[in-house]
Amino acid sequence: MKRSILLSVVLIPMLASAMSLSEAVQKAVETHPQIEMKKEDRNVQKELLSRARAGYLPSLDLSYSVGPEFTKTVANEGVRETLIRQDASATLVQNVFSGLDTKYAVEQQKALILSANDTLKESANDMALATATYYLELLRTHELLQIAKENVAVHEKYLSQIDEKVKAGVGRSSDYKQTLARYENALSIQYLAEQNHDNAVSSFERILPGDISVADLEKPSIGDIPANDIDSLVEIAMQNNPTIKVSNADIEVATAALKRSNAPYYPKADIKLEAYWDKHVHGVAVDAPTPTPSAFEENSGYNALLVLNYNIFNGLADKANKQANQHRLLNKNSTLADARRYIKAYTEIAWQTFESTKQQLAHLDNTIKSSGETVSDYEKEHELGRRSIIDLLNIELEYNSAKNRKTTAEYDRLISYYQILSYTGKILEEMNITVE
Repeated sequence: MKRSILLSVVLIPMLASAMSLSEAVQKAVETHPQIEMKKEDRNVQKELLSRARAGYLPSLDLSYSVGPEFTKTVANEGVRETLIRQDASATLVQNVFSGLDTKYAVEQQKALILSANDTLKESANDMALATATYYLELLRTHELLQIAKENVAVHEKYLSQIDEKVKAGVGRSSDYKQTLARYENALSIQYLAEQNHDNAVSSFERILPGDISVADLEKPSIGDIPANDIDSLVEIAMQNNPTIKVSNADIEVATAALKRSNAPYYPKADIKLEAYWDKHVHGVAVDAPTPTPSAFEENSGYNALLVLNYNIFNGLADKANKQANQHRLLNKNSTLADARRYIKAYTEIAWQTFESTKQQLAHLDNTIKSSGETVSDYEKEHELGRRSIIDLLNIELEYNSAKNRKTTAEYDRLISYYQILSYTGKILEEMNITVE
């Protein structure tokens, strides 16, 4: 009840605090943790591209070691010597050929970046639809709650009138009991409407935390849709839907990984440049009784080599890796096929709802108009004694039911409109939402 009271009170002037649906979606896209997660995933993939490109660059290693060495050698005539051994080297290795592993690693990483970027757009697209749905549900449940309260007030009025007649001895007890039963039912409907409204508030707060007043929200209107027939809408969805784009990007990732798995079947060629210096690595002391002991004290040099490596057998690991990548590619193609079916079906459902509710609303407007006029006529006839209170309650029930159906149909049509925009990948563009 506290939340319902909060939502029925305007805390600050409406012009200063009104939040349009587009503003709510923009705020959700900017602040929701799910979007932030996808942004960081994209940043990770961008950084990993530099790691993949590192295969085109040389590697340089510097090494130096020093420490005591205790030796007995023939050159020292078996006398134990204590020396300080030192060795240093600088090695530059440039890969020349690796079975195109680096080339396809870069391609794979670029595809992963594209996939991460499309995943971010997919999440923003889904967030926009979720925000729109919860926003509209909040407005819908508020309107239904107001209708339920009006219905209770009508029943209270008629219950009071028939109670007075029964006490005056001019009314029937059975009419009072029937009216009381309907009043109790109207109350239960009101409590259910309050529960649904509270649930709508909680759902909306999951998207945008904080106290939200219904008075702060603006009921949106239906704008243009990408096409006016289902076949064209499905075609647009197949081209623009973010989920389908993610699946296509994932296929590119799997394709590059499959090509990359051929690299181990080729030899690897590196150019290796090395310079070295060492001292006392032979374990010969300067004063050893050899003809030229100093010749063994220090060594230095450099070399340039073409190093070829060709793995012949590694336990069938390369074959297994290639087959695994083949299955991953098949999996991603199946995922794309499933996404196409899903998007096609739900685009059709959204369109059918959009068109059906349009037709419903045309008839419901007439129903409400006729029911409202009938209520007025019944009240006049009741004053003349031609209609009973039960007759009035019956037409009020019809009038109330028509208002409920109209409210439900209006918001179903609004939600289906935003579903169409979402499935065709146009919702962010239509709302001018930016995703950075």
